[in-house]
Amino acid sequence: MPLSKTVNNYDAFLQEAKLEKNEDKQYLDTFFKRKFIIFENGKIIHPKVHDLHEKISELMITRDKLKGLKKFWEKEKDKAENYYKNIKVTKFFKTKFWRHKLKQTLNQDYREDVQNSKLTDEVLMDPAYNNLLDTFLVDYDYRKKLCDTVSKSIIYKDSIIGDHNKKRQQFKKENAQVKIDQTTDRLILTNQEILAYQAVIKYIKIINK
Repeated sequence: MPLSKTVNNYDAFLQEAKLEKNEDKQYLDTFFKRKFIIFENGKIIHPKVHDLHEKISELMITRDKLKGLKKFWEKEKDKAENYYKNIKVTKFFKTKFWRHKLKQTLNQDYREDVQNSKLTDEVLMDPAYNNLLDTFLVDYDYRKKLCDTVSKSIIYKDSIIGDHNKKRQQFKKENAQVKIDQTTDRLILTNQEILAYQAVIKYIKIINK
């Protein structure tokens, strides 16, 4: 009658396989967190090498997807981090910026409206406030109402137009970092699983030869 034994930890595996402790402990520990090995008459009958190879293939597909996901969130973080740096650079290539600066230089009333509304170049050239600049440039009544709102509103007592988008970019940056950390953790675990299955395949071939 075949003599079988199920092992589910590193020490039991070494004892059954008649092996000394080695550098593969971390991989076998990972394997035994969810799996087990069955010996029968000194040979490993479970798991099968074919099944382990299939699992490795699945994990490699998952790993590639996670790598792509990590790159995506890294780009999102980079966009949020450099959002206002890009505005400072790209504004010089926009006609509206020079129209604004020219009017600010030549028109005293316009210049005062810019100051009273607390509108910086950073805000005016922010894509999120694109319509604001279009209207501000040409609409006298709009400018006056905006100045009046900024000077009297409680909302703008301790803030300026543009603060909302600054907070939004900060949130996007922080959210992207969370996603990067989560994806990195999943990548580490996936790589550990791949190495664990590869280690078990190695021992099956050694023990069952």
